[in-house]
Amino acid sequence: MLECLGNRWRSVKDFFKRDWTMPEKILVVLCCVMFGMIKGFLLAPIKKGICCGCNNGNVYNQLEDECWIEEDEE
Repeated sequence: MLECLGNRWRSVKDFFKRDWTMPEKILVVLCCVMFGMIKGFLLAPIKKGICCGCNNGNVYNQLEDECWIEEDEE
């Protein structure tokens, strides 16, 4: 485990020691972060949105219920 982290740290150090300019390095890092975010959105388990509520089926729609209109008219 520590060897793996050491290898990662060495590769990060080697990346920043390259002959690229600092804006190029920042661009590569930002592209990797954005790619990771897009990949995360595409592989996320929630595909059809989030619904908050108990969803127990208790719905009262006044437009479809004719009884409340008849009671008001009397």
